[in-house]
Amino acid sequence: MLACSSRGALPAAPAARQSRPVRRIVAAASPAAVLGSRGSVAARLAQQLRQLKQFKVWDVSAAPSDRCTPDARGGRQLRPARQGAPNDGGARPGAGGGRRPGIVWFRGDLRLHDNDALSRAQADCSSLLPVYCFDPRDYGKSPQGYDRTGPFRAQFLQEAVADLRAALRAAGSELIVRLGKPEEVIGELVRRTGAGAVYCHTEVTYEERRVEAAVKAAAEGAGAQLRAFWGATLAHLEDLPFKLDQLPQSFDGFRERTAGVSPRAALPTPGELRGLPLGGRVDAGEIPTLQQLGLAPLPKGAAPSGSASSSRGSGSGQAKGGEGEALSQLRRFLAHAAGGSGSGSKAAAGAAYTSNFASCIAPWLATGCLSPRRMLEEAQQALGGSGSSAQATAAAASAAQPSGAQAPLSWVRYELLWRDFFRFITLKYSSVSTAALGAKAGGAEAAPSPAQPALAVA
Repeated sequence: MLACSSRGALPAAPAARQSRPVRRIVAAASPAAVLGSRGSVAARLAQQLRQLKQFKVWDVSAAPSDRCTPDARGGRQLRPARQGAPNDGGARPGAGGGRRPGIVWFRGDLRLHDNDALSRAQADCSSLLPVYCFDPRDYGKSPQGYDRTGPFRAQFLQEAVADLRAALRAAGSELIVRLGKPEEVIGELVRRTGAGAVYCHTEVTYEERRVEAAVKAAAEGAGAQLRAFWGATLAHLEDLPFKLDQLPQSFDGFRERTAGVSPRAALPTPGELRGLPLGGRVDAGEIPTLQQLGLAPLPKGAAPSGSASSSRGSGSGQAKGGEGEALSQLRRFLAHAAGGSGSGSKAAAGAAYTSNFASCIAPWLATGCLSPRRMLEEAQQALGGSGSSAQATAAAASAAQPSGAQAPLSWVRYELLWRDFFRFITLKYSSVSTAALGAKAGGAEAAPSPAQPALAVA
């Protein structure tokens, strides 16, 4: 390493030592050459700068490194964040292009597989900050005195969030958990990390859309944009052959109008995610207890969460939340349906629909631990037989209500279409609630009209 004296250039070295390259370089900057005719201090400094520009100077603190030292980050660091390889063929995360950190706001999509918001954030951002908020407004008392969220559902969500955190850690990331209003939590995180965008999946109910509008306002006030994606249905909103305000009022009409719509392919589970932003210290936080959510402990006689289920997936024990359990439950469900589909009996075929479908799959679909597109793809592999995916789904959609003797795959598709219909109907009429209750709600600004949702194209 070369060193320069703070008192000026060094005098010429004796001739006997001129063979050393470093000494020859320094000797060129003799006092006579440096001072010139003017002999002023300014001229000497200018000459020294011209001499130094001939050499490449390395700034160790700015050199690329996978280790973030406290000195390089103002004495603050989260942990040695693992930066995933860019999936868009771009440069190293954070290198050029104006790429900024992104916040992934998990809501009703507590999974890594088939997650449009997470996939787009991974492609767009230099680093990711996944966040989940336990909104206290979801856990208070209703005007009628009932719990808005009961203790069993709350525990299911706690387990789903814990499973999501474990999956994110395995992929090199982390889940930031907070007990607070999302608009306040995310607004503060945007300011702390310098995030350029907040990625999420949009929801359909009046209250959820008002919260989304409040988060959008908070993010924009802190210098970021909100990018909302459509999810949680088999058919994408943009693929419907009609505008949302023309949605049929009956399920039969909806099923007939969407007979030719093929679901988009489910996105794969990312193997590795970008690391956390390094611009500010963010504590991961703890998952709140039932008492912290304002709920009483579970009854003493209640079965512990995660109790062993029967082979049909509908055991008497309390269901366990989480993406891992959802996929295991789905495979047990499909294995049982496939085992009975060849017998031709109505009893065997019934294992794939009606009450078994609701008790085995619905809790994980409702919380976003399982994607309906992923469910249909696995059902086609386990139950589909011959024919392409698009042909199988189109045939199932165009068929009348399946009978007990029909293939279980038709019933899987049929039940998923019912879910789509209810979510689209809710989205269509949530604007009526917004108009009727907007003046009374106060606080958060009114949500955008559901007939024209501001969604990012996935």
